[in-house]
Amino acid sequence: MPAAVVNASPLVFLARLGKLEALGRFRQLYTTGVVLREVEEGLEGGHKEILGVRALVDAGKMKVRQVAAEPIPGIELDPGELTVIHLCRKERGALAVVDDLAAIKAARHFGIKVKSTPFVLLEDVAAGEITSGEFGVLLDRLMREGYFLAPAIYLELLAEAKAMRR
Repeated sequence: MPAAVVNASPLVFLARLGKLEALGRFRQLYTTGVVLREVEEGLEGGHKEILGVRALVDAGKMKVRQVAAEPIPGIELDPGELTVIHLCRKERGALAVVDDLAAIKAARHFGIKVKSTPFVLLEDVAAGEITSGEFGVLLDRLMREGYFLAPAIYLELLAEAKAMRR
């Protein structure tokens, strides 16, 4: 797997699912200071996701890079997404782990490969870490946590998982 730069949404959702270790498949794992601050803001609201994310950083499994959230003309993204794309452009070959459709499109515009949270989890099925049934349970939990998946994509993911591991 290539290196990856992870945005706040995948970090939060994977932490809520107890699946941050799914990011361990990447050769190197990065996030940005802006993204880390976005995740930390949730702690004030009682969301403890930052604790798992901080553990990744403290263990040296995820490196934090300081990147300016410089606007990209013609593209509307939040500061965390901007820094993820800028860092991916600096770390040639790094994949962006983002969930927002605008961020996915922007990354692809710059030739950056992308994975969203469900596709990170799908890698666990491919690696034999979880069964397709477990993947389905995680996908349902992800959606109960507020993740949006179009019905067609949801069904496609379940079918792909089932085809990988029975």
